[in-house]
Amino acid sequence: MCVSAFLFVRRGGKILLGRYADDPRWEELAGLNDEWRRMHAGRWTLPARQLRFGEDPREAARQIGETILQVPGMTYSEPRAEVDLYDSRRSSGQQHYDIWFLFDAAMQKGTEAARPPWYADLAWKDPATLAPAEYARGHEDVVARWRTKRPAKA
Repeated sequence: MCVSAFLFVRRGGKILLGRYADDPRWEELAGLNDEWRRMHAGRWTLPARQLRFGEDPREAARQIGETILQVPGMTYSEPRAEVDLYDSRRSSGQQHYDIWFLFDAAMQKGTEAARPPWYADLAWKDPATLAPAEYARGHEDVVARWRTKRPAKA
């Protein structure tokens, strides 16, 4: 099972996405080892990382904003929790659960997101027009779930 926080930094109808640089700091920043980083380096990803044992998802979201994106002073929504179940690619015949904490984030007016050195690219992309094959690591599924409106509570 994986438990992760994903940050949706929005500007109009676009979200901030990045492409990994071949930088070993990704292991400390987001828990990505060399193999996974290189395998997914050419496609777009959401700013995200796995939660550390005992970590509050809200703190993980702030760390993604301040440490991975290096954008101080953002505001964050409360988390929206989603669960995904699928066949494990690593263990044939086994099911794997992902728990996702999705956060909307807003930068302060006049703030720009400069590309940190561990990203090869950082850009504003329209999730309505970006093809699923352009995303890495299953992030297309996370974006699709985020874009789906939840039914109103009774």
